[in-house]
Amino acid sequence: MRKTRMLGVTAVAMVTGAIGALGVAAPASAANGKCSSSELCVYRNFDRHKSQGYFDLSSPDSNFANGNNNWYNAGGNLNDDISSYTAGTGTSCKGYSLFADKDMHGSKFDIPKGWGGNLLGAYANYNDDFSSYSKYGC
Repeated sequence: MRKTRMLGVTAVAMVTGAIGALGVAAPASAANGKCSSSELCVYRNFDRHKSQGYFDLSSPDSNFANGNNNWYNAGGNLNDDISSYTAGTGTSCKGYSLFADKDMHGSKFDIPKGWGGNLLGAYANYNDDFSSYSKYGC
């Protein structure tokens, strides 16, 4: 009986180790309104005013219109409504990508980590035009 119990414990330990080795991902971290150093923080209006609406993007999001991305400090969601950004530096990736269409398709705007600014001038075509997000160079 003791030998059977030891084999069961060993089998469970081996399965647990195999799952870890396969790289089964932990649940993605959700937006929490903190704009940490490993996130892309996006703003509803120009000049990055949190009081007028902001959102912190950490995990890839294939559809901003899915109801999970409501602005902090403002109504509505961020789909097709981003005007400025701050890219965190605390990521091992090279930067962040915003896409014009859902499912990471369409025109892409790459933001290197550490950058921040408005979607004006040469980037004016991107103002209020993003529908999905991921990181790049990871």
